[in-house]
Amino acid sequence: MIVTTFEHCQRYAAISPKLERAFEWLNSHNLMELPQGRTDIEGDEIYINRSSFTSKPREEARWEIHHHYLDIQMVLAGQEQMDVTPANRTHPVDEYNATTDYQQVDSEPGDSFQTVLMVPGQMTIVFQEDAHRPAIHGDGTTPAAIEKAVVKIKLD
Repeated sequence: MIVTTFEHCQRYAAISPKLERAFEWLNSHNLMELPQGRTDIEGDEIYINRSSFTSKPREEARWEIHHHYLDIQMVLAGQEQMDVTPANRTHPVDEYNATTDYQQVDSEPGDSFQTVLMVPGQMTIVFQEDAHRPAIHGDGTTPAAIEKAVVKIKLD
């Protein structure tokens, strides 16, 4: 997991040429003007999902992992908490969906995790080894409207 800002994200461009291209694209577009749903940047290799939703209590949020894509998660309006823990400390809840590169997982009660407060202007990059649980109330208790964009980058 990496937490950074739009201003400093280029520091991480050396991780992957695709990540560098995604940062360049992000810094040259107004994400609030994107339509809801998927926008291709480089087809299935790099794309962005734009969504609007209401945050939820931590106990209703679900852990997820991806096998082939990393996420660049960005809150555009509002704030949300996202928990992150090593994927190898989770267990599957459902079957892996290869079409969406999504698998719901769960952690053991009492397992530790890190919580990131996501606000506009910053991004959280989660890799395949990072299980993450997004969409949690920003203040921990109050439902809030969230505008969000998630870049998906295929890394295999």
